[in-house]
Amino acid sequence: MRDSGQPEQDRILRSMELHSVEEEVDVTPAIMHKVRQIHQKKQGRNAGNRKKTLIIAMLTAILILSSISVYARQYLIQIKNKEGEVILSTIKPWKYSESEYNAKRIKETEEELSKRLKPGEQAVYYIKDQHLTSSTKKYPLNYFYMATKHPNYQELAKEIEEKSAPLLREPDYVPEGYRFDFGRIQIRNEPVWGTPEYESLLNELKEQAGKSDEEQGLFYKIVPWFEIASTGMEYRKGENRITILAFARKKGSKAGVLTNEAVKLTVNGKEMILSANSTTETRSLTWLSDSEEILYVITDDPKDPLSKDEFAKIAAGLISE
Repeated sequence: MRDSGQPEQDRILRSMELHSVEEEVDVTPAIMHKVRQIHQKKQGRNAGNRKKTLIIAMLTAILILSSISVYARQYLIQIKNKEGEVILSTIKPWKYSESEYNAKRIKETEEELSKRLKPGEQAVYYIKDQHLTSSTKKYPLNYFYMATKHPNYQELAKEIEEKSAPLLREPDYVPEGYRFDFGRIQIRNEPVWGTPEYESLLNELKEQAGKSDEEQGLFYKIVPWFEIASTGMEYRKGENRITILAFARKKGSKAGVLTNEAVKLTVNGKEMILSANSTTETRSLTWLSDSEEILYVITDDPKDPLSKDEFAKIAAGLISE
């Protein structure tokens, strides 16, 4: 959504940007009509002259068509004032919706940050881009955490202990063919929107962006993380995956499972909810720890769905003492 105070001229100009300026100009009928006129005027000449004239006319038509076709495909036209400054120019047609462009820029930015940050580092970043929409500009700062991707459970267990992350045991059972792929810990981002810390970071990065001549740029700062959000691991069999997550939560708050279809399972005396996701076609088994401070979720792959017994056997290994 654009701000209600956006000038009408801006909206008109935006709509103009959405129209292509690369349309083909079909002048073939006009050129061929001219060729016929030339041919008719030369009727009184001998056959050799008529043939020669026609060939020349045809070659001329081809050259004219080629030139106009090249001209029609050009999109960059600039008009300058007396001082040599560009005051009017064409613009490439817009290829994305607002949401698509925002998502594209964020994805590109985080791919770039993943190359610059070390594992375990968190950055707050600001994207300088006039094409970002007002919804994105309202909350201009984003956070990116470069999680350490552990290739085995032993390394994951060390980080769980070092950072007091939600406990996630190595399961005693996984279906045949599945192997540990990776494990990692995710953090919560701080500070939040509207706080003095947020405004201070925003002003710092916007100042850097303002001093840069780049029209599109990435500006970021390494910042500390404050709180662990979850521990997770994935098991893989070919292209199929089983995801196991443990989320940190405050005791006493209610937890919800979004689903249109669910059944209750009891595993080793622990009540759990087996639910289905109609959008992703995955199923999940969810339960709380005895302390109610950890929410566990096991999710299967729709291409290789787990049976109720398989869900139960994986969970049993996670809650065993």
